[in-house]
Amino acid sequence: MIVEFRVPPFPTFIKGGEGTFKTGSKHFRRIFNVFDFIYVKKGGLYITENGVNYEIRPFQYLILFPGFEHYGYKECEEDTDVIWIHFSIDHGYELVKEKHRRFGDILVKDGDFEEPSEFLFRIPKYHHIQQAGRFETILNHLVELNSRIVEFPLRQQMFFEELLLQLQKEALNIPTATEKVVDEILEYIAKNYEKPFTMEDMARDLHFHPDYLTRCMQKTHGMTPRQYVNLYRMNKAKRLLSVTDDTISSIAKEIGIQDPTYFSKLFKKMEGFTPAEYRKLVRRNG
Repeated sequence: MIVEFRVPPFPTFIKGGEGTFKTGSKHFRRIFNVFDFIYVKKGGLYITENGVNYEIRPFQYLILFPGFEHYGYKECEEDTDVIWIHFSIDHGYELVKEKHRRFGDILVKDGDFEEPSEFLFRIPKYHHIQQAGRFETILNHLVELNSRIVEFPLRQQMFFEELLLQLQKEALNIPTATEKVVDEILEYIAKNYEKPFTMEDMARDLHFHPDYLTRCMQKTHGMTPRQYVNLYRMNKAKRLLSVTDDTISSIAKEIGIQDPTYFSKLFKKMEGFTPAEYRKLVRRNG
């Protein structure tokens, strides 16, 4: 089954988070009036919706539809880590069986000087993600922005729109050579951000020239690998500042920056606050 909708406007991000279903537990029984997107990072989750059983394994997702009862039909056989997103499609949608054959099919009307271009998205209800590195990066950005800071919900909506675009591309199975290289870059950063490394280290380990890696990242993400590393580390730092009492120096080392003074300057440059100011602001806002 495919959920079909037109953009703009994009569906609306409501709330997202991550959690763990412990071994022996089941998903709750309930009915929502919004869409519920569930992605499994580790383990396995077993959900029934509208009489149909779904087994969600690592790198798979399921979209639960509004108005249908869903519940766990089987206990988790191991601890299962998930990321969930609630969203709405306020301008209408349809459930169809036909998917796009090529990426160009999503454009249904060119824009002009007064009207925007119009696109038709067709996203599978249940799917296995092939480009997991890029996909999980977007998901992690979404959940790491859970805060009372005013601009963060706006940023979450932007990442959510990028997530929908990635879901549409995944459905068509059209990763380019550039995107495959970028997936390797993102995976490398996720595995190595906790320790210092240079662009030359990454290029050597991935067996590409540094300039080629930079061009690939700029083409797909609009930033260099170094800029992305800084963004990734700052997002990890914000989470640590929000939920721990670790010192600024300790947090800097946890995210791969050995010099706490440099970390504080970089954090302020990118976020507009010093780490200490950010921690006070987040805690004051609950």
